[in-house]
Amino acid sequence: MTHLLSSLRRRLPGWLNTRTGLSTGVRLVLATGAIFTVLLSSVSLYLMFYRLYVPTLLHQAPVYLQYPTAAQPANTTAVVSFVTAHDYKFLSTSQAYTVALRFRAPTSEENQRLGSFMVGVELCTARGQVVQAGWRPTLMPYHSPVVRLAQTFLRLPLLVLGVADEAETLHVDMIDGLYDRHFSPVTHARVSLSKPLQTYGAEILIRAQFTGLRYWMYYWRVPTALVFVAAAVVWQMVFTAVAWSVLESYAGKARAGAGARADSPPAEQHVPLELTGPESRSPSTSRSRSQLRRRARGSKSRSASESSHGEASHDEADLRQVPAL
Repeated sequence: MTHLLSSLRRRLPGWLNTRTGLSTGVRLVLATGAIFTVLLSSVSLYLMFYRLYVPTLLHQAPVYLQYPTAAQPANTTAVVSFVTAHDYKFLSTSQAYTVALRFRAPTSEENQRLGSFMVGVELCTARGQVVQAGWRPTLMPYHSPVVRLAQTFLRLPLLVLGVADEAETLHVDMIDGLYDRHFSPVTHARVSLSKPLQTYGAEILIRAQFTGLRYWMYYWRVPTALVFVAAAVVWQMVFTAVAWSVLESYAGKARAGAGARADSPPAEQHVPLELTGPESRSPSTSRSRSQLRRRARGSKSRSASESSHGEASHDEADLRQVPAL
């Protein structure tokens, strides 16, 4: 059996063959696991912080315009809802936003004859209260007949194939520096046009204006993530090293104390013969004191008898050694 164990030890790697090597291997495994855990926790912490701190950059929704009729000769209007029945709000209260409208309108003669017209947006709460409103003038881009003819001629193949169309995109900035309210958040918007613009489609855009740390975290995601994760790893490693050193010092002191108690001889127990103070006046204390005195007298008498017996034995030995006269 001993020969089998020795041969097995020789076959094991060097770092498992001695006590120092085993300790090094265990520490290597623990260090690798600690580094992996710290790195994973740092990445998870950054992802959670990014999700909570950086809001959505762009919110957009289609606008379905309601054109006036003969029965209702009003402005062209539309109501846009941003939240569902289960949502309470969709904007961050600590973030500034810009609101814009985008129209895709054909370059028709009717749109060219409209001239300037007003576009309005009202941001409302769930109760219909207007939080902020904006009105802006706009018009279709003007092109002279010669320019339009040249553009049509150059784009004629694309127009014939259906790849391009004769339309213009109108982008109108409506509100700048919008801050949502915590107790009365924006839930929907009302869009209105002073003249019936012919459109292929329209949409409202609410875009966040990132500044400071949010700007760096969104537009420079990789460098910011590396810096944040590295700082989190360093902080956690320092904390882990301090905690490890404290635990090692405490464990070393505990082992040293246990070794000292194991190496020290057992302490002699001295039985007090007399008691002083108020406790000695109690009956139990008197009985214990009398018992101690009797034990002390008995031990003294035994030691005296043993010493006298020893002296007698020595005298007898001396008498045997004296030659007879």
